[in-house]
Amino acid sequence: MRGHIPEDIIEDIKTRANIVEVVSEYVSLKKTGRNFVGLCPFHKEKSPSFTVNPEKQIFYCFGCGEGGNVVTFIMKTNGMTYPEAIRHLAARLGIVIPTRKMTTSEKRYASEREKLTRINTMASAHFSKNFASARGKVARDYVSKRGMDETIIQEFRLGYSFDEWRDLKDYYDRKGVPPGLVEKAGLIIGKDNGQYYDRFRGRLIFPIVDLNGNVIAFGGRVLGKGEPKYLNSPESPVYSKGKTLYGLYQTKDDIRKRDCAIIVEGYVDLVSLWASGIRNVIATLGTALTKNQIELVRRFTRNIVILFDPDEGGRTAVERSLQLFLEEKIHAKVVVLPDDNDPADFVMKFGRETLEDSIEKATSMVDYYIERIIGGRETLEENIDSIGGSISFIARIADPIERNLFIKRVSERLGADQGLLKTEVARLLKTSGRESTVKEPKRRVTKSVDAIELSLIYMMCEYPEKIPRVIGEKTIDYFVTSELRVLAQRLIGSFENGSGRDISDLINEMENDTIKEKLLQMMVGKQPFDEGVIDRVFEDTLKKIRVKWYKNRHKMIKRELARAQEMGDKDLSARLLAEKGKLLKEEQGSSR
Repeated sequence: MRGHIPEDIIEDIKTRANIVEVVSEYVSLKKTGRNFVGLCPFHKEKSPSFTVNPEKQIFYCFGCGEGGNVVTFIMKTNGMTYPEAIRHLAARLGIVIPTRKMTTSEKRYASEREKLTRINTMASAHFSKNFASARGKVARDYVSKRGMDETIIQEFRLGYSFDEWRDLKDYYDRKGVPPGLVEKAGLIIGKDNGQYYDRFRGRLIFPIVDLNGNVIAFGGRVLGKGEPKYLNSPESPVYSKGKTLYGLYQTKDDIRKRDCAIIVEGYVDLVSLWASGIRNVIATLGTALTKNQIELVRRFTRNIVILFDPDEGGRTAVERSLQLFLEEKIHAKVVVLPDDNDPADFVMKFGRETLEDSIEKATSMVDYYIERIIGGRETLEENIDSIGGSISFIARIADPIERNLFIKRVSERLGADQGLLKTEVARLLKTSGRESTVKEPKRRVTKSVDAIELSLIYMMCEYPEKIPRVIGEKTIDYFVTSELRVLAQRLIGSFENGSGRDISDLINEMENDTIKEKLLQMMVGKQPFDEGVIDRVFEDTLKKIRVKWYKNRHKMIKRELARAQEMGDKDLSARLLAEKGKLLKEEQGSSR
């Protein structure tokens, strides 16, 4: 079981993983001075602004602001979680991560998942064998007509289930696999009399894999007559359809490179688009998009194009998806295909270039909602219904700026008073308990960054031998920026206990993105101080931090004293005057 990774192993991995070597597998780097530069993998650019500093083992892009250490880079480029990135680097370095002893329940759960995954892998191989057999010609003919060649067949592990009741069941019987487990995997169905029969019969099989490439479920398209046209595995301990996107394992790199994901409804649509050369595609397996699926896509891009069928079901799916996109701050567009054309049919009839042109000209989700969903109403009653529906829809938009723009567009389209719409949206937000989101956007950074304190942090990183002087002067006590004070204290702690903790780790742990970005800029950029004057700059910085703190403290006492005198509070005035005198004496003593 993949449990807790020991901290010493994590540190060993980060120490041994050379960021230049790792990044070079994704970006062509060129040495420039003390850094390496290349084209940023996180945004499109013509001139290289992506910078890697081997000394500090950090990267920073001056174009888009992305930055971090080797673990952050792997997480961002591969859409991995922190543990996944650590394990990826460990495998690359040949470092074995020990596994802790599991509890009885954990062993049972892990064992069951492993067994079900193995059963699915066996089924995939069996379906592939059927596909290549003489009886699999009907499936091969179908994929050939769809323009799918051998590369597609191998990439997506396409298979075929014979049109028989017990072909797969008999296969597992021969292998000695208990039917109860096969049923739990969703591959066979039990009857009241204790007998079992195959779930997939006479179908082209599409194995569904997770981000690690493990087969977790199957989809099947009927070949010939029969219902339903498409059939998916039921949910199981290894498969949750609301948390899975078909094809993401194969297409995630193309999605990341193009910074855009095209979403279709089914596996045939996806594979058909892939066969045509459009490869940044994922499929929802015929279900409405869920929040979990959007979070999965967001690992690789925030730009999405919806390419659903033009029928009523497709339009409903688009409307539901738009609400989630707005809530999750996803930039989405909608392609409206001609009637009676699903994405697979369209690309077969009109070709890749025509579809790509349609995608390029895709309607923004705001325009789609206004024109297709609330537009086209003729009667007063219909317009009133549209306004009511719009208010409910707008209230779910997370970003206040986007919400106001939406209100403006709806007001113009329906001829409703903009102020009234804002009032009704605010009222709905208040009654639904989401009032706070209407007042201001969520911001990770709300305070300005003190440039003098930031300079001292930089010097503590670059010249750790100066940290004892900072400790002796108790300079950290005079910091006004709390986030920088915490970072300085961590630097001092690392220095005092001799841990030599990586500065990139300390920076990455910061929640204030502005400070994080500015520090990364300073670390990889041109050194702001000449080596010949660094001692004088350092001493001046220590002095300026103290002076600024005393100045702010004097101002605060002056304000409080004026307020106390205005209120006639003699006791408070006396205490403040005494504090003022003490502060002056203290300041004079510290400046000697």
